Amino acid sequence: MTRRAGGAVLAVALLAGTQLLLAGEPPASIDTGRIDTAFAADTRTASPGCAAGIVHAGRLVWSKGYGYASVEHKVPIDSGTVFDLGSTSKQITAALVALLVNEGKLSLDDTVGQFAPEMPEPTRRVTLRQLLNHTSGLRDYTDILSLAGRREADVTTREEALAAMRRQRGVNFEAGSAYRYCNSGYFLLSVIVEQVRRTRLRGIAQKTIFAPLGMEHTTFFDDHTLMVPHRATGYSWRPGSTPSVEMSDWEQVGDGGVQSSIEDMARWAALFDDDAPNSPLPAAWLRETLETPGRLKDGTTLRYSLGLGLDTYRGLRVIEHGGAWAGYRAMLMRIPDWRVTTLVLCNYAQADTRSLAATLADAALEAFPPASSRHGAPRVEPAPPVHARAPLPAAGDVETYYSLALGEVATLRRVQGDLAIDEGDRSTPLIQNGKATWTTADGRVTLRFAEDRQSLTWADEGESDPRPATYRRAPAKVPVSVDRLRKIGGTYQSDEIGPAWEVTFSGSKGRVAIAGGESFDLEPLDTDLFTSDAGLIAVERDAHGQPSALVVTSRGVVGLRVPRLPAPAAGGR
Repeated sequence: MTRRAGGAVLAVALLAGTQLLLAGEPPASIDTGRIDTAFAADTRTASPGCAAGIVHAGRLVWSKGYGYASVEHKVPIDSGTVFDLGSTSKQITAALVALLVNEGKLSLDDTVGQFAPEMPEPTRRVTLRQLLNHTSGLRDYTDILSLAGRREADVTTREEALAAMRRQRGVNFEAGSAYRYCNSGYFLLSVIVEQVRRTRLRGIAQKTIFAPLGMEHTTFFDDHTLMVPHRATGYSWRPGSTPSVEMSDWEQVGDGGVQSSIEDMARWAALFDDDAPNSPLPAAWLRETLETPGRLKDGTTLRYSLGLGLDTYRGLRVIEHGGAWAGYRAMLMRIPDWRVTTLVLCNYAQADTRSLAATLADAALEAFPPASSRHGAPRVEPAPPVHARAPLPAAGDVETYYSLALGEVATLRRVQGDLAIDEGDRSTPLIQNGKATWTTADGRVTLRFAEDRQSLTWADEGESDPRPATYRRAPAKVPVSVDRLRKIGGTYQSDEIGPAWEVTFSGSKGRVAIAGGESFDLEPLDTDLFTSDAGLIAVERDAHGQPSALVVTSRGVVGLRVPRLPAPAAGGR
């Protein structure tokens, strides 16, 4: 298979994939063997897989496909295969907003209420900058729809998401006071851009970004009936198992929804090269605007700007964003001081695209010299030690910690003095760096235990919020009686969610059935606290000790209260 993309192309057929090289052979110094080994860990000849690419000095110098775009039809992945980018799409939306700012049609200090006065307070007071920086405090519409029983595979519309946002009376925090990743912000931005441009986002992006950059196979998926040529099917798959299809028909865009390929995303990455010549867009201005870090009201500088995460790798500045939606995973990782971008697009939900992009970065840093930098002479640190996630041991003491503020649970496993982060069927080893401090091998994650080991702080250099999170230790055995759990059962309903929840218990196991939709299980985590696929669920009790509401905290919502409805009168209808 041969493609043309801005120059002569040499295509070489490989097992279950195709390699595409622009402008002749790639530099011989690129260690392709190392890259193949990294991708081969999860991909085989009859599995979903990934497309990968390295962009240097504005040119796609290496790309390759691994695995199948369609396992059923044995269609191999190549650099022209189209994937759903998930949240990697946010940088495109941010650029559409920035272009309107450049034209004088928007200001980042404009408020939501200027464009959507029908939104409730305090949403109307949130600024566009706060939407872009994830400091808006808005609840995440994706979590709200999930709490209403909507599955990723369902058809959900733009209007349905807007209605869910209009129902919200509460927020996660005061705008500007904290950071919390929020899809609602970028979805609202898409609505605002459409209002200013007076047409839908798909057409706006096509006219102002995709067509000018020659991104011929890129679009926003805003209609579940839309045909997307060359698109890979999304799967959920683990080695040794049979892949299952995992697709989504959600029609909201802005927070996600871009469908693109390695070839097209290489053109997007080239726009941000320091020496992008004759760009059809204001490249230098866009770069400076999109890369400006966000700040909280208290002056805290975030590791997030406008649709981009700000990180480091091997001591170098990194500008990146991952994406995860349905069975797709994506990562775009730019290292400006080397004029290098690495791209990884996968069609299985278990792909660790950040680690794969880092492997590509290692190969590029060895193959190319550093570029002249606006930030001084770059100094690259040695590659971090390779500590591949390993299968969990069969035995070991398990410690469970939870954060009520984040709605998250962290599980640690201790075996003969060693400690690891339990990630389901894999684990990440930790290294002890003091009496109460443990870190991952690359030093990015640090855990510090309280003296009584009843709590810990978790600092992650990869998180956009630089402030450590605090976790409380859960009891090894939750001291609750079956009768106490049974009394939590009943009907609960919140106008902010919509459908009623029917809560039942069988022994210590609980279940929430959502009227007309999905259901999820409740597992006791602490007294009156449960873990679930919807987040942490706490029981609120009245002055008489009776359950009066369930309170939900997840990644996207904080303290959303679901009141208990009165039980029907005996003998009533």
